[in-house]
Amino acid sequence: MKKSLLLFLTLSMTLFADISVEKVVVEQSALQAQTDVQADEVKFTRQQDLAEILSSYVPEINMVRASAIGNDIVLRGFKRDDINVLIDGAKIYGACPNRMDPPAMHISIADIQKVEVAEGPFDVENFGSMGGRVNVLTADPQEGFNGEGDITIGSYGYNKFDAKIEGGDEKLKFSLGVSRENSEQYEDGSGKTLVEQNWDRLGKSDPNAYQEIYKNIDAYTRATIQTKAIYDIDDNQRIKLSLYSDKATDVLYPAFQMDAQLDKTLMLNGSYIIKNLGDFSKELLVQGYYSTVTHDMGTEFRNAAVMMGGKMYRTHHVKSRIEGLKIKNSFLVADILWQVGVDGSLRNWNGICLSEPSKKPRQVRIPDVDTKNRALFVKASKTFDKLTVGAGARFDSTDIDANNLHHPTIANIAPIQNYYKGHTSRSYNDISANLKLDYKLDESSSVYVALGQGIRVPDAQELYFIGFMMGNWSRKGNPNLQETKNRELDIGLKTTLFDTELEASIFYSDLKDYIYGYRTNRGNKDPKKYYLTWTNIDAHLYGGSLSLRRSLGDYMMIEGAISYQKGKKDDTIAGQTDDDLAQIPPLHVRVALSYDDGEYYVMVEELASAGWKDYDSDNGERAIGGWGVMNVKASKDLSDTISLNVGIDNIFDKTYAVNNTYIGRSLIGWRNPVLINEPGRFIYANLTMRF
Repeated sequence: MKKSLLLFLTLSMTLFADISVEKVVVEQSALQAQTDVQADEVKFTRQQDLAEILSSYVPEINMVRASAIGNDIVLRGFKRDDINVLIDGAKIYGACPNRMDPPAMHISIADIQKVEVAEGPFDVENFGSMGGRVNVLTADPQEGFNGEGDITIGSYGYNKFDAKIEGGDEKLKFSLGVSRENSEQYEDGSGKTLVEQNWDRLGKSDPNAYQEIYKNIDAYTRATIQTKAIYDIDDNQRIKLSLYSDKATDVLYPAFQMDAQLDKTLMLNGSYIIKNLGDFSKELLVQGYYSTVTHDMGTEFRNAAVMMGGKMYRTHHVKSRIEGLKIKNSFLVADILWQVGVDGSLRNWNGICLSEPSKKPRQVRIPDVDTKNRALFVKASKTFDKLTVGAGARFDSTDIDANNLHHPTIANIAPIQNYYKGHTSRSYNDISANLKLDYKLDESSSVYVALGQGIRVPDAQELYFIGFMMGNWSRKGNPNLQETKNRELDIGLKTTLFDTELEASIFYSDLKDYIYGYRTNRGNKDPKKYYLTWTNIDAHLYGGSLSLRRSLGDYMMIEGAISYQKGKKDDTIAGQTDDDLAQIPPLHVRVALSYDDGEYYVMVEELASAGWKDYDSDNGERAIGGWGVMNVKASKDLSDTISLNVGIDNIFDKTYAVNNTYIGRSLIGWRNPVLINEPGRFIYANLTMRF
């Protein structure tokens, strides 16, 4: 770790050295406080997992490793429903309570045009952007007739194929893409597969350990289909429609009790834009979307399936569905750009546990919960010479109803019925608002100050999750949870200094009634058995980031970025003493040196992290050592239509882990949860053919 920090400081000094370079101008307004990851950056990876890609390029993002795919995002210490993940502006939710299928999973990497990462509670257009927003934009079809095919192979039996065709004229354009990928289990730097890492922590005889016969089972198989059509009615009217379908099977999750037998996604998204309707409508947007995610997970591969005699196991069938509508009107009055709109969505989450192979219902886990949101929002911005002022506000009315607490599997269990009695419906009314000031110091420099409040309501799991087995509570929701309010101050600078592009930001976040998962044995018949539940606490987060970018002559570029955040509980949870917030990543550093002469492209990068010294030991987190890994990638156009990308991640085959073992993830082992390491040395090659 010390060597990594020394490397970063050395390269930072190089950035400010007296070298003649081409000047870089900051084009994006600091008022947006947004980081964009472009399609070329996304594609020039081994392309398995979006969370992994973003955590490599954006230092404020930390990945929560769950498997080879299906990994989650932590943005500036905010996680799960604290942040909003959108696809082309549409919401999507995973179905698994353990986030085996987080929103970032439900997109084809091959179809990404750009990923927008916006920190802070400053998005009033979308429900639930309390800690930030990640919006994945997919590629629009182009005129003419074009096609592209990609073949990627890599270590540990990784293989992926995707193909896309697009065409049309100036009026109507379409695209159709398909992909399929498969991977064996990766090995960490010590040579241990996912199954062996599970055995390492549990031993081979534990009920949650894998059976020996599944030692070499593949890590996952996945296939996707995506299509998009654009119809330009005239110069002022456009209709856009897209469909996305994804199916993943037998995805291994060695840190959880179950593996995903099936993840199936269907997403529809449509929008209509009409411009120049009049003085009070420069652009009118109507957008509707629908998505459904089916997640089947079970213990089929684990010892628990055969311990009771015979081939018996349990599965959880969970489904998440959301449908939404947004209408937004933009207009200019008194030199103020106004955007006003309405936004609404209905989310349903339902899950039941079955005994297999009989498929007999064993227990409801999420009792068919509806979350209905209706909102009004307004945004305004105006420029006064060098000062741009922006403001926004949103009013949310949200109703949450549990509809299936009468199911036969739980209807006669008095503790469940008594616990939720009188709390099967919740209503929340909230206001989010922000004010942003951006002052332009010169042509390439600006500073900004942003103050805002964002909210997020509890979800169905946090309110109504049911866990009752053999006379003991294992996990349960808290139907008395309040919504979380994030009141945040952000200050930032963007400038070009000594021919070096520099961006710096700091933030302080005051969290009121923060929804926090923790472990307890309160009310349990067996005092040695703990379960997961949630409570409201007050807490605060603060931190900052610094990024540098400089051209070194005509062909070389050097980049450096560093990020740090810290989180503390203002309230300690009853029976606990640790005041550290969970899953707050330590200092993270990225340094990259690239060469691009138009024919060859080469990048060498160093990623490093400090060790976890501030962690929530009361809820399963532990000290984790710092790490530093080096990656290299290269690209060459073999012809006008064929290009080759190659790369090696973790060149020196280090053994390391990027995130901690927070008990809020329901990991195996309450006292000593399973920790999954990152892949060891990973070599990959990608061949792209265009026509």
